[in-house]
Amino acid sequence: MKKLSRKHKIALIELVLVLLIALYFFAPRSFSLAMGSGFDREQVTQIQVDLTNYSGDGQPGRTLRLDPADQGAQELLDRLEDKWYFPYYVEGDSRQITLDYAIQLTFSQPEGDYCCSLTGDRAIDMVDSAGRSRSYQVSGSEEFQRSLLDFLLQQEYTIQE
Repeated sequence: MKKLSRKHKIALIELVLVLLIALYFFAPRSFSLAMGSGFDREQVTQIQVDLTNYSGDGQPGRTLRLDPADQGAQELLDRLEDKWYFPYYVEGDSRQITLDYAIQLTFSQPEGDYCCSLTGDRAIDMVDSAGRSRSYQVSGSEEFQRSLLDFLLQQEYTIQE
């Protein structure tokens, strides 16, 4: 077998480094990793769900608070953990609202809050406890978000004034 020249070895190392960098930026992540470092499902003390009505029917938005011990909170976390989150590198200033409600999920933990915003748009915006914002997409994003909205609308809620 022929030995690789020094130039070929360097080129091979460069190729591996480029692949590792690409993998870091584009590889799918679990929900916990997408939310940011420090997020731990077991450390969540409360989940607040704010549903802002955009349907134009004049109904107020809805708010619900889920205790982590509740079945609803566990099912919500299971649904979120069931998907792979792919980084989405597009400006996040304007999102299309294709659902009747914009969904804002706030996960409270002892070291800070983590937020997740869903509007039915391809992107799902997440903010970690340090305030760093990232956008992700999942396969079947609109259907997934619609199923989450349907699930959340079935939960007990309080009407926002």
